[in-house]
Amino acid sequence: MKSVLESLGFGVVEEPDLISIVKIKDALARSPIVRVGKELIPEEEVGDYRTITQVIPIENVKPEELEPILKRLTSPNTDVIVYRNTNTIVLSGSAADINKLLVLVSEFDVKIEEATPGSISSAGDIHIYTLEYSEAEKIAATLVKLDNPVIQSEDLGSERKPPPPGQPMPKVDKIKAVGHKESNSVIVTATNAEWAEIRKIIKVLDSARKQVLLEVLIVELTSSDLNDFGIDWRYKGEAFGQFNSGLSKEANIINSNGQVNPNINTLSGFSLGFLKAGSEQIIGILSANQGNENFNVLSAPQVLTVDNQEAEISVGQDVPVRTQSRNAGTGGTNAVTVDNYEYRPTGIKLKFTPHVNKNNKITLELFQEIKNIAEIALAGGNPTFNRREIKTSISIENTQSIVIGGLISNDKQKRIIKIPFLGDIPYLGHLFKRTTEKIKKTNLMVFITPHILDSRETADKMTVKKKMQQERYELERERILNKEREIRERGD
Repeated sequence: MKSVLESLGFGVVEEPDLISIVKIKDALARSPIVRVGKELIPEEEVGDYRTITQVIPIENVKPEELEPILKRLTSPNTDVIVYRNTNTIVLSGSAADINKLLVLVSEFDVKIEEATPGSISSAGDIHIYTLEYSEAEKIAATLVKLDNPVIQSEDLGSERKPPPPGQPMPKVDKIKAVGHKESNSVIVTATNAEWAEIRKIIKVLDSARKQVLLEVLIVELTSSDLNDFGIDWRYKGEAFGQFNSGLSKEANIINSNGQVNPNINTLSGFSLGFLKAGSEQIIGILSANQGNENFNVLSAPQVLTVDNQEAEISVGQDVPVRTQSRNAGTGGTNAVTVDNYEYRPTGIKLKFTPHVNKNNKITLELFQEIKNIAEIALAGGNPTFNRREIKTSISIENTQSIVIGGLISNDKQKRIIKIPFLGDIPYLGHLFKRTTEKIKKTNLMVFITPHILDSRETADKMTVKKKMQQERYELERERILNKEREIRERGD
């Protein structure tokens, strides 16, 4: 009888010698029974038609945090009112609805440290599951996208009958769930049969995920091929006018008397001095130089994250760049120049998302960005920035190292210095000119090694390993510093 009246929007108000049937909202307003506290309404009173007002004091959380949850999980005929001044919630509705909401309030109005992960509470059609590893809001968002598992299981093995002509397909119920962030619990409205299936889904989703430690070594490899062949002609230490190839007095190769400096070995590669003619010396320097490679470690970050969770690390600084310059004065001595600047980030940014399968094979979604200043700005100018990116997906085994790299730039330069006319003579012209060819190749190489941490023991071993590495580094650093100190003391 009561449920029929409620479905029609009516409620029952009991008074001495009188039972009134009125609209639900009027019944709530005329409710003669007011209860205070979190104690459940006795079972014998739940079946009554009476409307009850319950005043609930909230002790550990903010009542406004519970309000949206209570309103979402109660019937439209129950009022939920929050009174912040006294930290209370007022409920007005049927005894059965009030009892469901009382269970929810008692479950959530506890100190955070008292919440038990994995615990399950139920009250009628409302079920609460406290999660251990996952975030309640994400689990709830996943559940509400699913069709009701019990309804789906009832349809298995038989084809769903099409509706009569002109009628739409029957709507499949969705799971009703909401996440409570403070207690990390999922609240589900479902029958006991539905809850048994939903709980299985939650247990699978709320499982411990493996962690992945990613070790990265970012290296810039610069290869400079310098082929320098020719003859520099000098008379008493002076080059022939503007055709100075750099072997001047300032270079400490030829002294003020035009003599070859004994420190000729400061030239890279092979060098030879020759052609000496009496008191007036003509010096020719023949040099053939071959450059070498420059191995520069830009960064060696290490990042730890859980499976399927993106991690990001950024190391660098913001560089001011002038964007506008204007005269804010009125002219004359009062002229004031105002510059506007914006900051451009430089440095290294690493983002990655690991996906670990059951065989501990890892798929990495990797993004690497390096920004640095290529050229220092002249007075009044702005610096030039280099930007290099790598975005890729790779498959790799646990503890396997892999390198990602490629040619970033290839710069070629050719320079010819010669004596006019003489340097253009076929064959003999090589005696009067110098040819320099320089090829500079720059590679960015990223070495990656992932480590799966699937247990407390594995994580502890990795912690000890990293601690020992740090200690060895400190000892080696101290040894080098002591060695340098001894060398300086012996030099004194």
